Amino acid sequence: MKIPFRDLLFSFLNEDIDISLFRCREPDLTEFLIEDALENQVARLSVTRLVSYEGQIAGFFTLTNDCIIRKGVSDDDGEEWYPYPHYPALKIARLATHQEFEGRGIGRAMLLKTMAIAMRLSHYVGCRMITVDSKPDSEGFYLKYGFQKVLVKQKANAVPLYRDFYRSYHEAEKDMSLPLSSFDDSTR
Repeated sequence: MKIPFRDLLFSFLNEDIDISLFRCREPDLTEFLIEDALENQVARLSVTRLVSYEGQIAGFFTLTNDCIIRKGVSDDDGEEWYPYPHYPALKIARLATHQEFEGRGIGRAMLLKTMAIAMRLSHYVGCRMITVDSKPDSEGFYLKYGFQKVLVKQKANAVPLYRDFYRSYHEAEKDMSLPLSSFDDSTR
């Protein structure tokens, strides 16, 4: 049964939250959350948000800055007139759903929140794309939500993907039947 977005609580990772019971299918993602995420956040290398449902951590996602080479972007994305070799981007560095919540819409909710964060960020600094180096087993998940493969050299053990969120913003609003701005509550 899908969990409605409105029933989820988004919060920043902090030292007062017990994350020790979080488990996902990828041990390295669980390990990152428990052992490295807070340290990276304190060092301003990335920011991790937790997604909770009824008091239990249902997922987490970690964001950082990025850029994507212009040659890696489809001609249908970006701007033809843009003269620089890279587009500014927001990177999904990690995204994981607790095993008990798989298939209940938590991943989709985290992508919606990421899209809203990217839109808000783009009001303050240049940010046009969302990028992710997907694990091969997760590629289909991202493709389902409008991400595309980067058109240049592929990394080993990861599938570089991107989404031009600015171009697809209105399209996404139609798909979701709610304005993305409604997901951009900085207190959630």
